[in-house]
Order: sequence, then C-alpha cells, then structure tokens
Amino acid sequence: MATDYTFDDRAASVAVAFFERLLRHSIGEWAGQPFVLALWQRQIVRDVFGWKRPDGTRRYRKVYLEVPRKNGKSTLAAGFALYLLFADGESGAQVFSAAADREQAAIVFNEAKAMVAASPVLSGYARIYKSSIVIESSRSTFRVLSADAFTKH
Repeated sequence: MATDYTFDDRAASVAVAFFERLLRHSIGEWAGQPFVLALWQRQIVRDVFGWKRPDGTRRYRKVYLEVPRKNGKSTLAAGFALYLLFADGESGAQVFSAAADREQAAIVFNEAKAMVAASPVLSGYARIYKSSIVIESSRSTFRVLSADAFTKH
C-alpha cells in the first residue's frame, strides 16, 4: 500500500527561518553569529519538517544523523529541540535531551540553553533553569534526561 506523502514547502521554510533568524551559535569560532544552516543541514531541516503524511503530521518521527566530529551535530540537535519546543504548535510539548549519563545529555541541552539566552525573542517566552527550559504559556518543557539514576543502583 503506497502512502501519498506531500512536501509542505511553507512548513520547511518556516523551520529553516526559525534556525536562521532566531538562533545564534554560542561556542567556537561562530559564537554570537546567526545560525546560518550549511547546505546539508538545511536539507535535513527541510526534509524533516517539510514532508507530511496524508493526515498532515510529519512523515519523519525519528532522525538518525551520523557525521564526523566537530561538524555541528550538537548545535543542530539543539536547534531541532528548540523548534519542537517553541514553534511546533504543540501545547504541553515535552522535549528531552537524553543520553546514558547526565554529562553527555547536557551537551545538547546546554547548547540550547545558550541559544535561548542569546535570543531576545525566545528568552522573552521561556524561563531557563539549571536542567530545564519552560514555556509557561504553552506548558511546554525541555529537560535533560539520563540513565544515571538507573545505572547507580
């Protein structure tokens, strides 16, 4: 049975614009500069948020990305998390940065936290805490999640 997926160019463009207009790099040589997506990153963002199922939901529910070290995977993942938190239109959204230990999980979360702090628009909507970002108006949260608690017993 073939599924008729459609590409929503507007949804894809909105996601790209979110990255490039609202997010800034927080570390490295590009710290403080707008997050202008590289061509490969732009294509991934467009594909993930542009392709839709017949019922209008996103076609892709999971993204597996494997690129060499120091190519911005954590920054891109932080951007994805923030888009899902701020712009996906889901009330009560729960976004997690998960890993086997808290330190590893905190890499993406800390990048996201710095991006929110650097954005006058995003920081106006969110409260930033040590291990969570909360948008009270939509009851949405982004938290760090690790298996530490389970591995310590």
